[in-house]
Amino acid sequence: MNKKYSPSGVMLYAKTPGITSFSSLWSIKHALGTDKVGHTGTLDSFAEGLLVVLSGSLTHLVPHITGFTKTYRAVVCFGRGTDTLDPGGAVTATGRAPSKEEIETVLPSFTGALLQTPPVYSAVHVGGKRASDMARTGKAVTMESRQVFVYSNTMLDYRAASDSDPCSYALLEIVCSKGTYIRALARDIAQACGTCAHLSALRRTSVGPFKLEDAACVSMLGEFTIDSGIKNDMRFQKERDRLSEKIAADKKKNRVTDPQEVVDDIRSHFRMFTPELASLCGFRCDTLKEEFLRSYLNGRPLSSRMFTKDQGPEKDYIFYNPDEISVFYPDRSFAGIIKINEDYRLSYGFVVPPEKEKKISVFSWDEVSGRAFPVEWLAKGTSVSVGSFDGFHSGHAKLVDGVLAGSGLVSGILMFRKSFRSFDSDYQGDVSTLRQRIDYCAQKGVDFVVVIDFSDEFSRMEGSVFVRKLLSLLNMKRLVEGKDFRCGYKGSLDMESLRKMSVESGFELVCVDNVDFNGERVSSSRIRDSVKKACFADVQKMLLRPFSYDCSGFDWKISKKKSSSDFSWFETESSSEQVLPSDGDYNVVAVLSDGSSEKDPSGLNTLHTVCSVSGGRISLLLPAAGTSERVRTVNFIPAV
Repeated sequence: MNKKYSPSGVMLYAKTPGITSFSSLWSIKHALGTDKVGHTGTLDSFAEGLLVVLSGSLTHLVPHITGFTKTYRAVVCFGRGTDTLDPGGAVTATGRAPSKEEIETVLPSFTGALLQTPPVYSAVHVGGKRASDMARTGKAVTMESRQVFVYSNTMLDYRAASDSDPCSYALLEIVCSKGTYIRALARDIAQACGTCAHLSALRRTSVGPFKLEDAACVSMLGEFTIDSGIKNDMRFQKERDRLSEKIAADKKKNRVTDPQEVVDDIRSHFRMFTPELASLCGFRCDTLKEEFLRSYLNGRPLSSRMFTKDQGPEKDYIFYNPDEISVFYPDRSFAGIIKINEDYRLSYGFVVPPEKEKKISVFSWDEVSGRAFPVEWLAKGTSVSVGSFDGFHSGHAKLVDGVLAGSGLVSGILMFRKSFRSFDSDYQGDVSTLRQRIDYCAQKGVDFVVVIDFSDEFSRMEGSVFVRKLLSLLNMKRLVEGKDFRCGYKGSLDMESLRKMSVESGFELVCVDNVDFNGERVSSSRIRDSVKKACFADVQKMLLRPFSYDCSGFDWKISKKKSSSDFSWFETESSSEQVLPSDGDYNVVAVLSDGSSEKDPSGLNTLHTVCSVSGGRISLLLPAAGTSERVRTVNFIPAV
């Protein structure tokens, strides 16, 4: 787990019974690769249902989400009470089983503002200590009543007592405020009926606008009925000691080994805190103006002119928050919360600093397959193109532009480490090295590159399987390809099949026309042939830049070739996998890492000189000392 990596977002998670809310977070920490997560409301270990989990900088929002209205479904067992008021406690009382009519008669009195005494076995602190911890050590605990609010309390089902079971059961749906204990509510309803009760089962179905059906791992929960509640009750009563030990062990648990499908489900449910989501939570959303960025980050006094109102809920929206504004940077990333005071002045709630400028991220295909792709990028979705991209010529440039045109999506290029042609016996070399191709993507502003090794296993993959992997592993929303695109085993997936797949799977397919030069399609093969013939003017027009030979890591030595007193010939035994022109001397621009007085616009140093090509090796005419080790690339200049 990477403690420094903390993706910021919202996660809806379906907790299962028999595990604490805290322990449930380990599955999320494992899936997201961070330990900076927090939930917005505890569920007892016997309970199940929705946990709203915040990660990264969004943990600041925990107190804001905690106050949301919550909805529960509860199976109440009337006629048997336990010390914990749940199925895991020891039976401390028995009583008669009230009828359906009796329960329905008292339910209305348990709506509205109520003065409720929390259970002794609860997370409420008394004298600085958790009440449940004190109760388990045998200490007497006096719980103070507090006001809660129950918006509705409805009976959905009822089962009368029988010869085999002296208890009666009610399935209730309760909508209530923060701090309401459903166990205590069941206790009080039973007392109003002149008996005792405990909860057999409890499920949280919503927290504010968030619904259980939208949560990760919800498929692990079964139906919630009186029958399922009785089974849950019997399980906890029968295995009370073992489950107590398990729950205690869970508190010390610091790692999980969830099945991959669980990890995938969690990652796929990660959501960025966007203006749309903030509006759903009841926040008015304002965008910080670019010119006030420094003032905001430096804590200068706030004024309305610093912000542009973006969106927000109507004032009659049930979760509308009139006192706080959610602020976003111009790129729509979350910037923090500001407060509206009684005199309508603005003040800081908390500030989330903007992310530092990131370099391009590079992944191997194995890393992507192993779910190393950032979840915040998965939440946004990706715009990608797939190909060998040997050289990034003018045709490839149109593909990259198409990828970058995916508004709001993370841009990526999937390229092969080696060109397909490298397996041919007559292959002449690559147009560009992998480093140069990645540098090109970085300069264009692409967010990530995935490097694929063309293994036997990968080569046998069907094209449709590969595209489905892109949908699953990268949350691909947009695919940009040329009209001659084919992929998969023996080119099994062509553009027509890909169009059908895009409609079925719901991703956008952008088909880019070929780029022609002198009446023929621009291709890496044409560029290689032109390099071999030293037609560098044609190469430059097809690449949209000079042909550049990568010399990174070369070991240069002084050549015996005749030179002047100020310059010497340096040769290298190293060899790039790139194509080279035929033997001869060529005018070039050597790009150096530092140390020269002449600088090009990119900040690198350049030196106009001569390059000699002989037998697949190059020699450079360079200043006699301290230059050769700084040669990064050699750009071949078209003849005038």
